[in-house]
Amino acid sequence: MSQLNVVRRCYNCGTILQSDDPKKPGFVDKTLLESSQSAVLFCEKCWKEQRYNIAPREPTVDPQFLSMLNDAQASDATIVYVVDLFSFEASFIIPITQAIEGLHVLVIANKRDLLPRKMSDALLREYVAHRFRVARLSVTADDVVLTSLTSSADIKAIADRIETLRRRHDVYIIGAINAGKTLFLSSFLRSYSNASHFNITTANYPGTTIRVMQIPLDSSSMIYDTPGTSLDNSIVSHLDVEAARAVTPHSEVEPRKMMLNQGDACFIGGLARIDLIKGNKQLIQGYFSEDVSFKKSTRHPDEGFIKGIERGNLYPCSKSATALNAFDAFDIVVDEVGPRDIGIEGLGWINFKGDNQTFRVYVPKGVSVYTTRAKIKKC
Repeated sequence: MSQLNVVRRCYNCGTILQSDDPKKPGFVDKTLLESSQSAVLFCEKCWKEQRYNIAPREPTVDPQFLSMLNDAQASDATIVYVVDLFSFEASFIIPITQAIEGLHVLVIANKRDLLPRKMSDALLREYVAHRFRVARLSVTADDVVLTSLTSSADIKAIADRIETLRRRHDVYIIGAINAGKTLFLSSFLRSYSNASHFNITTANYPGTTIRVMQIPLDSSSMIYDTPGTSLDNSIVSHLDVEAARAVTPHSEVEPRKMMLNQGDACFIGGLARIDLIKGNKQLIQGYFSEDVSFKKSTRHPDEGFIKGIERGNLYPCSKSATALNAFDAFDIVVDEVGPRDIGIEGLGWINFKGDNQTFRVYVPKGVSVYTTRAKIKKC
């Protein structure tokens, strides 16, 4: 006898669901697909995009950018990786780090002037190197250069180091938008001497539509200044111009202290909230732009947070995140003992002493949250 069966489809995108091939559209775990026919199901792709309390998303990357890095790998190029010291922890993109794995990486850690002057440069270099190693790149503290790039910065020492490292091979300069690549290149070009018969050009990288500045180093090698990679997981990309300006520090960031008891919440402007869900009384230090409000809530934090946004008591705010359902929530269980950070990409971080706590972090949907060993242990 013929049978009439309902074809199950993703509730969000409408793709027909299947459990045979994870690489094809509509994949869902077999046990879920065989569950009650009345259950609402999302395909794996939509579930990840609509997720709550799942790993924060990475920035997106253009496939053409990866093809360019494949050339870097093939030619054994040197990578100059420019990062913004104030906020780079969640800017790594796995396909990019995989593409440059095994190459020599020199890290230009920009905006040192935004961090407290009293902190140890040696510890900061090791912190940056550790974050790169977590991203599976072979970087030591000696591969990290701390700097504060300006339009008049003297980077001759860095340029000399690149020349030594590259071994007459190509150099690719990469980094996220606003990390400081443009300032680095403008400073580099002031002392640049063209020893080849080629001209500096800006053109599409071969086989792509990506515009790249090509700076000849000798008759057979170039510096490729690549476009800044996406920061669409940064809070800055979710803000209007005024709010983005407010969250971006322009001078040394001073820590602000707050004591949290279990059940208390810390409001970081109207943009983020960190609750102490479980744990003993805890001193936290916030490292955020001075224009961002930093307030404590001891009662009814859900109501207080939204009312603070509505009444303008929390500054700045995101015009697209004015209700709790516009925020993702992430629980961070701290198993480590000792100085730790919890950070929000593009906004800043809190420092505290790890002691088996659980924090809940609320951020606008799509903004990345991270936790690391402390960037600043003592100042």
